[in-house]
Amino acid sequence: MKKYSVLLLNPPGGNLYIRDYFCSKVSQADYIHHPVDLMVLSGIIAAEHEVSVIDAIAGNISVQETLRRIVSARPDVIVSLAGAVSIEEDTLFLQKVKEALPQVRIVCIGDVFGGNTASFLRENAFVDAVLFNFSTDDILRYISGDRKNIRNMALRAAGGGITITPREAARDSFEIPVPKHELFAEKGYRYPFVRRKKFATILTEYGCPFPCSFCIIGTLGHRVRTPGNVIKELRHVRSLGIRELLFMTQTFGAARNEAQELCRLMIEEKFNFGWTCFSRVDVATPELMALMKQAGCHTIIFGIESGSDKILASYRKGYTSEHITATLKSAAGLGIETVGTFILGLPDESPETMESTIELLKNSKLDFASFNVAVPRENTPLRGEAIKLGLIDEGFEHMDQSGNSIAMPTKSLSREEILGFRRRAVRMFYFRPAYIFRQLKKIRSLYDAARLTRQAANLIRRTWKE
Repeated sequence: MKKYSVLLLNPPGGNLYIRDYFCSKVSQADYIHHPVDLMVLSGIIAAEHEVSVIDAIAGNISVQETLRRIVSARPDVIVSLAGAVSIEEDTLFLQKVKEALPQVRIVCIGDVFGGNTASFLRENAFVDAVLFNFSTDDILRYISGDRKNIRNMALRAAGGGITITPREAARDSFEIPVPKHELFAEKGYRYPFVRRKKFATILTEYGCPFPCSFCIIGTLGHRVRTPGNVIKELRHVRSLGIRELLFMTQTFGAARNEAQELCRLMIEEKFNFGWTCFSRVDVATPELMALMKQAGCHTIIFGIESGSDKILASYRKGYTSEHITATLKSAAGLGIETVGTFILGLPDESPETMESTIELLKNSKLDFASFNVAVPRENTPLRGEAIKLGLIDEGFEHMDQSGNSIAMPTKSLSREEILGFRRRAVRMFYFRPAYIFRQLKKIRSLYDAARLTRQAANLIRRTWKE
């Protein structure tokens, strides 16, 4: 079988774009983690072909230099991220690539393809295919030319016709070849909650079993990697001298048995990794968190979203503010730091629900908070609701959740009022003297000091700008 040269690309951009896992936004705090979709694909593709990586965002590489490197490498296939937040820049750059290398096949993956992919391909003839699932080996069939058995892709035929193959919802367990972490080394990745400069990004589950109405990940289905397969990857990571992990699994512990087994195996292997993960307050039980802590977990990022029980119920979160308070208290008791992510400006949001969020922030044991704004992503119930209410039109494409601008009003709040509340929440949470003193007490190393200084500088700059 012929071996092809495949380039995994995160294209350049005018902002610090995060394009990853079918979401895109502008980084809020100068962080950029490894694109987990490209990371997973690096192992799958390297099993049969030659793989290289250019991450122009993490490496701060200009458009001209990125193009020069691609032309110099002359890959047969490029698998490129593309984001709704940066799509004009992305398509313009990929068009330049195609003009410079007419024979290269360009495959795109990203949140912008959740809607009418066929229209995108018709309007952008320089893109040859779109990949809808990065956890399968469909990309290998495409690269080798076996189009009969491909799923989870949109393809351009030689005559220009477009085929949308069936999208199969993720299910059951799966294994992947060990990702090529070494290809992503020294590219400028940084994340506010990791405790060492060098870290690896790991995926243990694809998709999510929970039905939160604003989230695209819940529409993907749910697949769980076998714990033994993850351990093989962690052994490779250890061999590279990396001692810090970021689990990009949407909800660590959703597959409880596998999560517990993975933690037990990590303890048995004596990896001594420190790690951060994402979870839910109704999934991370005290018992599970205690095992996670023993396996090296030091930080959990919880999708809290709101302090209002009304909002939590309206958008299918499945837990209450009491769950939030209890889980944060349990985590603090175990010595695990917690991050709360919040979504402001959902259609049912009102001054009263926002005040509930402020009260939760004042009284919680959160160590950090991230304040995003609601965006009506393609294929989510939230988008249908927003269109029905007249908050957006069907062609709406603004997808930046970072708060740089507000995507839509609510039933009772203007965009300006949502932005004002976000400013208030940031200032109230982060500029309390007691909070600042508590963070200073946590400094354990020069890296911690540098990390917190960078976070503070970005926070002050953004707050002052707003």
